[in-house]
Amino acid sequence: MLLPTVSGSSAVGCKWKNCCRRSWEMLMAPVSPKNLRTTALLTSIYQLLISHCALFLVLLGLAHAEQMCEVLELDILDQKDNGFYNMSPFHNDLRLQTAAQLAAATENLLYVMAGVAGTYALSAISLFFGVYKNRPGLIIPWLIVEFLLMVGLGALVFMLRDTKIVQLLGGQVPYFIVCYVLICMDYCKWYVIHSFYQSLRTMNKLREIATVAIPCPAPGAIPYRFQREHMYLGSNGYKHILTESPDGQC
Repeated sequence: MLLPTVSGSSAVGCKWKNCCRRSWEMLMAPVSPKNLRTTALLTSIYQLLISHCALFLVLLGLAHAEQMCEVLELDILDQKDNGFYNMSPFHNDLRLQTAAQLAAATENLLYVMAGVAGTYALSAISLFFGVYKNRPGLIIPWLIVEFLLMVGLGALVFMLRDTKIVQLLGGQVPYFIVCYVLICMDYCKWYVIHSFYQSLRTMNKLREIATVAIPCPAPGAIPYRFQREHMYLGSNGYKHILTESPDGQC
């Protein structure tokens, strides 16, 4: 009796398919139902640390910018009072005014960045407690803030394509590749949290649907007989029916 033989090309094809399937399973392991909560919890902790570090750096830069503005104001006042500078008072005053305008613009920008960083830090705190306590409502602020931040970063990357940063990275092609790869990695985090949020909403809906309100008779009253009586109206318009048949058939 002759057994069917497998050709070499078919064996190579099967090995290649198995390798691709294993690689895909490894890539999708963080968002699998078994590991989704762990991945979301680790992501929330990472976002909590990153947001607070960014807020600290922005506040540090803001304090430095405020100190620079104060020093420039004192220099302008000193220049008006005495003329011990080497250059003419007019040119020195012009230089100090330009530096003061630049410092004021930097300070205003850092105030805006501090507001954004503070909002992001608060949303990261809400995200952590939402994942830890299984509260989908606390996850929504971070999803909204992160989505808006990704859109803003994508637009900012496109607007800065003609600056010196592009030359430091070796041209526009490496610049766009690096920036949009980082944005795609940020989207992967957003997708993980969004998947966990959807799973929490589904579980909460199933839990609400499965909850049946059983009326309790008053003390001393005749026990209530459950015979095809329609129960109280449940959540989301579902009406729970209790019957005597074990399979729930009326």
